[in-house]
Amino acid sequence: APLRNLQVWRFSLYYFLADGRKLTDSALDVALIDRRHSQRLLLEFSNLTRAIVWSMLLAAVAQGLLAGIAYYFAGLKSVFLLTLLTGVLSMLPFVGSAVVWVPVVVWLLAVEQRVGAGVGLAIYMTVVVGMADNLIKPLVLNERSNLHPLVALLSILGGVQALGPIGVVVGPMVLALLHTLLVMLRTELTNLERRPV
Repeated sequence: APLRNLQVWRFSLYYFLADGRKLTDSALDVALIDRRHSQRLLLEFSNLTRAIVWSMLLAAVAQGLLAGIAYYFAGLKSVFLLTLLTGVLSMLPFVGSAVVWVPVVVWLLAVEQRVGAGVGLAIYMTVVVGMADNLIKPLVLNERSNLHPLVALLSILGGVQALGPIGVVVGPMVLALLHTLLVMLRTELTNLERRPV
């Protein structure tokens, strides 16, 4: 099943890249709402998708750099490799950067028997690096979309809770599109009230 899903994804991606504009125009032609509203939804979707990607990338870079500082002061070897792995794997929901730093802490405690370095690293990674993700993503989503940082954070957490890893992307997207639909509905209702009977 995973191999089949990958093939469908690759096949779909090819046609989205090759005929994306035609597919979009066809979808707008058959949409049940006014074309200007459809285009606004499409623009909101595009902006939010970029915002989500940027928020994930910037949070990963920040977490990697913050972790690299800790690895350096903990006196570990291969600081660059650990920093790179922490940054890349921090994009994974649920586990994230803990996939890297938890084994490092265990190594410091069990093998090198440096309790101070191990405990200090664990506290730093939990508090500083862990919170960086919860701060950066909502702030970037707020800057590049209309989502308030608290609402963005809750939409990410709710999306992950409801849908699993894909909820990181779907949660904010559903919330932002729902917000856009409600704004459009309010605009249409206001225009109806202003029309002379």
